[in-house]
Amino acid sequence: MNGMLNTLLAGLGSSLTLLSPAISSENNKILEPSKSSPSSVLISGLGQGFCWAHIPAPNGPVTKLTNFCGGGGEGAGDTSCSPFFYRPFQFNLDQNPVLQSVCGGGPYENIVAGAQWNMGARTWASFPKSNRKDYWVFHNCDGAGIQPDCLGDIKYIERFDGGNTQPSCTKGPHGRNHCTFTHPNSKTTFGQMRYWAGWYGSGDDVRNGAICGAGAGKARPWYKPVCDKIMAIHKSGNPYDNVKGKIHTFSFALYPWVCEQDSSMPNANFTSPSMDSYGVKSGWKCYADNEPGVSGKGWPPFVEIYFAGLFQESPNKYVLRLDKWMINNSNTPTRVGEGYKIYPCNSGDECEW
Repeated sequence: MNGMLNTLLAGLGSSLTLLSPAISSENNKILEPSKSSPSSVLISGLGQGFCWAHIPAPNGPVTKLTNFCGGGGEGAGDTSCSPFFYRPFQFNLDQNPVLQSVCGGGPYENIVAGAQWNMGARTWASFPKSNRKDYWVFHNCDGAGIQPDCLGDIKYIERFDGGNTQPSCTKGPHGRNHCTFTHPNSKTTFGQMRYWAGWYGSGDDVRNGAICGAGAGKARPWYKPVCDKIMAIHKSGNPYDNVKGKIHTFSFALYPWVCEQDSSMPNANFTSPSMDSYGVKSGWKCYADNEPGVSGKGWPPFVEIYFAGLFQESPNKYVLRLDKWMINNSNTPTRVGEGYKIYPCNSGDECEW
């Protein structure tokens, strides 16, 4: 075991401060770090550090999915190679008939993700570059977003904040192990709490409460009173629904990157490259942390909540306007930004991608 991995394990072995949910009736409850990460879902009754699918769907033989990305001729331009080198295309291979009803035809797929019907993603950022706060990647059904439970590789959304830094991890509130994120193709390492990720879902997952749980069908639900507060932010509709020129509105949530020990993980498929600097080969997993901690009684301590409106400022110029709310180690969402504008990154725009 090398020095960096020893350092990481030593940090995890230190005493933890477990914070109670900020709800008076739950003062004697704690969020248990041992339950804060998704357990290994054994797809098709198998696991072994890989995802599995019936090929062809739905009745073909159960097949191990062994597709990887990065390291080829794509260069940093392969924005779809995220968040791991492992890219099994689980969602795509599970579909029968293939994809079209889910992955094409609407403004999100055609404009926001820039990838009608199937593969692809589009990068967005604020302008001018000298005042840029962050940049974003909106994916369609391009295989990006797989998580250790073999879910999530559809319509993944990523927000990158800051530039390259050194790999590190810090035990945060409720025992969550916040780590830096290394992009599989660009190799850029983003700081702790500087990489946020989530999913487009149905397009209205904040208001309808679909974000309020982890796993298939919200198998691990969040604490309902907190979810009710989130759903009530804009109960009557998206704030951009009635704004002149609106093309499309949607809501979504993003979560910080964490890495946790998991002895059931026999390889680095769900850690590489973010944990490569520590020499991790097995026994760990990384993910966008939408886990409740204690199912039905906890919630993620940090959640970015967005309401988005898509507009066209000129014939060749689209803009996304974003209102941002946040769960910031509390039980109540607060508004932290309104009307923030981001634009598609085109050739010559000096974007990171």
